[in-house]
Amino acid sequence: MSILEQPTRQHAQPTRHDAQPTLQHAKPAKPIMTLDLQNDRNAPLIAVSGEVDMSTAHLISELAEHVITRRPARLVLDLSGVTFFSAHGISALLRTQRAAESAEVTLALRAAAPCVTYLLAVTSAGINLDIPVANASR
Repeated sequence: MSILEQPTRQHAQPTRHDAQPTLQHAKPAKPIMTLDLQNDRNAPLIAVSGEVDMSTAHLISELAEHVITRRPARLVLDLSGVTFFSAHGISALLRTQRAAESAEVTLALRAAAPCVTYLLAVTSAGINLDIPVANASR
């Protein structure tokens, strides 16, 4: 499921000097970030790809919180497709972790991209991200 997409733009292009401008539809822009929810009753998987920044990070925690309300035994986050990860992404992970803990749902992080693991490693001294790392199979 694609959650956030950049808007497409229409450009007016005159065909002749005396003609009215016509609208040409641009190709749809590539999504900034996509979230893919694979529903498994016991361990749903949320796969994140693209940029996780101030305009997209909240979507991760909102979708995760929605899934957590169904009380699965475990929720798996796959961040292998992330191309940019900001501090807002850490905030989203912390919100998700708190929601999972309060609902007694195990939160597992599977296959994080290098930009994610770097930022998590750099900030680990000040933030306790106690998210168990799941192996590649569910």
